[in-house]
Amino acid sequence: MPSLSPRNQLILCLVLAGVGLVLFLGNSYRQWTEGLPLPLDLLGASLFVAAVWFSVDAISRIPRSEAELQIAPQEWQAWLGLAFCIACLVMLGLNAGAFAIPEPIHRNPDAAQAGRQIGLLFAAWAIVSYLLQQRWAGHAHEDERDLLIARQASGWGRLATTLCLVSLALLLGFSDTDRLTQLSYPWLAQLILSSLLVGAGVEYAHAAYRYSQDRRGLDPS
Repeated sequence: MPSLSPRNQLILCLVLAGVGLVLFLGNSYRQWTEGLPLPLDLLGASLFVAAVWFSVDAISRIPRSEAELQIAPQEWQAWLGLAFCIACLVMLGLNAGAFAIPEPIHRNPDAAQAGRQIGLLFAAWAIVSYLLQQRWAGHAHEDERDLLIARQASGWGRLATTLCLVSLALLLGFSDTDRLTQLSYPWLAQLILSSLLVGAGVEYAHAAYRYSQDRRGLDPS
């Protein structure tokens, strides 16, 4: 895209990435692929990856604004991580019924499709995180404040993960045997994954809150 400015190139890439996500996710609910040689979910995933790839160059060439310079790289990562944790939890909740079927995921088309969607979210998370790191390449990434916030946020994240896993253990430990035999192992696996995502989300949320309060000159305590 040599004829476009870096900012317009980035906007175009984001639009194409959004179209790719719509094609990928929409294929689960509408029979769009009838008569087509290429499944639209595969086409959407390919379009998303290509758009993100071309946005790397665009992001690296866009001059940083004064407002952007006021936000630490770790705060960008915290807000991004929180957004993707929420998106993954919502996706798991919407597809809980598919995982409740007592069949292995590879034998359950609905669960397999949901798994691919969640996998795409994790891949998008990793790619966008990489883009942000490229955006801030060559600049100082951590100071004493960053280390302090990271340590405190990590403590909150561990506490949230521990509480979720302990609650899950108590739920299973005090459930009747008849109910336990009806549990689906894929559904239980999603509960464990959800517990980890809740812990990560709490960690990112605390870090984002601390950075935002510090940036506004407010006492976070």
